[in-house]
Amino acid sequence: MQIGERVKLRRLELGLSQEDLAKAILKQVDSRFNRVTLSNIEMGIQGSVKDKILLALTKSLKCNAEWLVYGTEPKELALTQLLSRSEPGPAVEQKCPFISWDEALSFTVNNDYPDSAYTYSACPVPCGPRTFILTVNDESMGDRFAEGDWIYVDPDQQESAKDKFVIVQLSPDSEAIFKQLVLIDNQVFLKALNPDLPSSLRYTQPTKYLTIKGTVVAHVKPV
Repeated sequence: MQIGERVKLRRLELGLSQEDLAKAILKQVDSRFNRVTLSNIEMGIQGSVKDKILLALTKSLKCNAEWLVYGTEPKELALTQLLSRSEPGPAVEQKCPFISWDEALSFTVNNDYPDSAYTYSACPVPCGPRTFILTVNDESMGDRFAEGDWIYVDPDQQESAKDKFVIVQLSPDSEAIFKQLVLIDNQVFLKALNPDLPSSLRYTQPTKYLTIKGTVVAHVKPV
């Protein structure tokens, strides 16, 4: 069995099409590698491959280079080798507490997050030390934000920046709401994203009593 035959054998074992494998190789090498090149390798028309292509093949096929070139067992990489080749995931910036929408009004001044009182989840982006998590509880911000989605809110970011997603309080005795700040004809409006809402409900012009309780810095859709 030649190298091309082993490439095809391993590709089929992993359930990859020639197009799938060619794209995976192309992401790793600066060349004109494509499906035709891969087909020529598998058919033996191209009997050898460059070092960088060989390394990309072993990574994409999760196999030993010695097996791919010479047929020397073992075929598959050991667990320690696989772990050494894995890429790091996103950095965990900070753990943040899940709070209620009522609590969002006071958490801008309350910095006491006892572990026993709240459930925490890591924020995937840099955020302030008082960042908290709210669970979207209505459809006003669909299609982008669905009910049940998590939004990470930083109360230390309260600037009225254009197009930012914010948690606001319209008056001293009103509840916290989730909206987007937009600028229309040099006037600031609060926008609900749901296209099914009538215009009269999608846009609200804030009054002088408007208070920004925090800016959304991350959005997670739980699975």
